[in-house]
Amino acid sequence: MEINWFILSVVFIGAIVLIVILIKQNWKDEKKIEKELNYFKNPDEVELNDEKEMQ
Repeated sequence: MEINWFILSVVFIGAIVLIVILIKQNWKDEKKIEKELNYFKNPDEVELNDEKEMQ
C-alpha cells in the first residue's frame, strides 16, 4: 500500500493552521477575561482625607 503524500500533506498543513487559529483565539480570550477581572469602577465620591494627603 502506497502512501498518498498529497493528502497527508494537506491534512498536516490543515492541522497546523487549526492549531495556530486556536492559539490566537485563546490569547484574545485570555486578554478579554483578564481585562474584565481587573476592572475596578472608580467611585464618584472623594473622601476628605484623600484631598489632604495629595497636597
